[in-house]
Amino acid sequence: MKTSEKFTNLTKALFDFQGKVSSVKKNAKNPHFKSNYADLTSILDTINPILQECGLLVTQHPNDDVLVTTVYHAESGEWMQSEQVLRMKDLNNPQQQGSAITYARRYALASIFNLSQEDDDGNSAAAVKEPQKMVKEVLNQQHPMWEKALDHLQKGNPIADITRKYTVGAKELELLKAVK
Repeated sequence: MKTSEKFTNLTKALFDFQGKVSSVKKNAKNPHFKSNYADLTSILDTINPILQECGLLVTQHPNDDVLVTTVYHAESGEWMQSEQVLRMKDLNNPQQQGSAITYARRYALASIFNLSQEDDDGNSAAAVKEPQKMVKEVLNQQHPMWEKALDHLQKGNPIADITRKYTVGAKELELLKAVK
């Protein structure tokens, strides 16, 4: 991060800002991860009025493959600047570039201003989540780890080591138990 030589006024304004805004509402859905998040519009709608109230200005622009975010204290001219590499598979694809810029802008603002994303539905925070069941691989005689499992047992290790990691059918379990 780069800063102006002095940044006392900027620090005071950021402190004031953080006292007024700590979170933004999750208003968008990510179907791929089945989760909710605060999109760029939600973040900007939340922070812009408070930034103005605190005398702060934010600019964000791409510079080659980097997003440059600068926060200015309007009255003193003090500033701080951060850079984030824009990640995309195809540098010549404008759609991917636009998505990478939007994604980086969102994360840069959330990071610089220490914003958390709150649930827009209070029940999600209170809900007890069921632990996810781990799906185990099926261990059979054709599995590449079958020989290693046999070797493991021949060395005197417990069969529970194997059944903790793999699903073992009745026939294979009998074969494993017969190993001495």
